[in-house]
Amino acid sequence: MDFTRWLRIPAPVTAIIAATVLFGIATPVLKILLFQVTPLLLVALLSLGASSGVLCWMVVCRSDFASLAHRDIRSRERYLLAGTVITGGLLAPAVQYSSLAVTPAATASLLLNFEIVSTILIACLLFRETAGLRIGVALTAIFIGSILLSWNGGGVFDFSIGAAGIILSCLLWGLDNNCIGRISSLPPEMIVVIRGLCGGSIAGVLVILFHEPFPGWGPVTLALITGFISFGLGLVLFIRALRTMGAARAGTVFAAAPFIGCIASLLVFADPLTGLFWVALPFFIIGALLIIREQWVGRPLVWGK
Repeated sequence: MDFTRWLRIPAPVTAIIAATVLFGIATPVLKILLFQVTPLLLVALLSLGASSGVLCWMVVCRSDFASLAHRDIRSRERYLLAGTVITGGLLAPAVQYSSLAVTPAATASLLLNFEIVSTILIACLLFRETAGLRIGVALTAIFIGSILLSWNGGGVFDFSIGAAGIILSCLLWGLDNNCIGRISSLPPEMIVVIRGLCGGSIAGVLVILFHEPFPGWGPVTLALITGFISFGLGLVLFIRALRTMGAARAGTVFAAAPFIGCIASLLVFADPLTGLFWVALPFFIIGALLIIREQWVGRPLVWGK
């Protein structure tokens, strides 16, 4: 199954742009859903929408499930798959949605830039990748912007719990990105289905154990559709572009997703923005532009040289 052919997408660049838009516009939708759906239930519904939607599409396209069932997965990739199920399928979204419920959507969207920082740092520290000198400056700029958005202004250590939670979720998303980008034995569709079914099932069991309230069918339907479009279709497009373009170039385009979410949130909500928001915004823009310059057209200058 090739989603890019269905969408008439001629190039991987267009695929990653489409994935970026789909992920970016999800933030204000999630904020709306959190008014009526608990964070843990939202994780279950989005995962169900992503996995079931992609699975149904595979059935419609008559995918060869027999060959997928007998596909040999490398032992190392089994651990990576388990890592993406736990981090990207359960922990990261649960922390993010809980924090988004108490954080302005525009602020949360900008804070999601910290995912770029965590992805590159984890790649360097755990997987021994190298980073350029400009990348170091870019990460520092994004880190400063994140600290500014997290500060409540009441004291040196007076940080917003919601903003701190968004940053923690970005660390988990960074680990998830590194895991999912190194799984090559499975097609992107199967990765999305496995992660969604496993992570969503765990979240669903916890919802039942905690006796969390179930909303009306309107929010449930919206959550399922959002799960399929943004976290099902969007993730398939992202993984396909990732494998064709490489993590560096795909990641530079995907860095625009938080800004798309921020613009969409400003259009949808009337949340008051503090002066620190406008102070932090240039740091995020500078950081994103430096990453694009370094990874897309520049040659990395390895730290220490």
